[in-house]
Amino acid sequence: GIPNVYGSVWRFEGQLSVFDAARGGPCYRCISPHAPEPGTVPGCAEAGVLGVLPGLVGTLQALEAIKLITGLGEPLVGRLLHIDGLAMKFREFRLRK
Repeated sequence: GIPNVYGSVWRFEGQLSVFDAARGGPCYRCISPHAPEPGTVPGCAEAGVLGVLPGLVGTLQALEAIKLITGLGEPLVGRLLHIDGLAMKFREFRLRK
């Protein structure tokens, strides 16, 4: 019953979404039904992360949490925000259950 304000970073890219079943949105397993096999996905130490990207994604996660708490705006329920740090482009994708 608690929404999950999701964020991830990898190299020069980030993702952000809100998983909230109470609002009818999909869950994390809806977009990633199976976990990758151990050792198949490099970690931040191997692949690297652009240093400011975690701060950007974390700030946007905080904004989403504030929207959920206050009931203002339109949270990213059912949507995934993709951030391309090299091209400075933000793209939004619809998510389905």
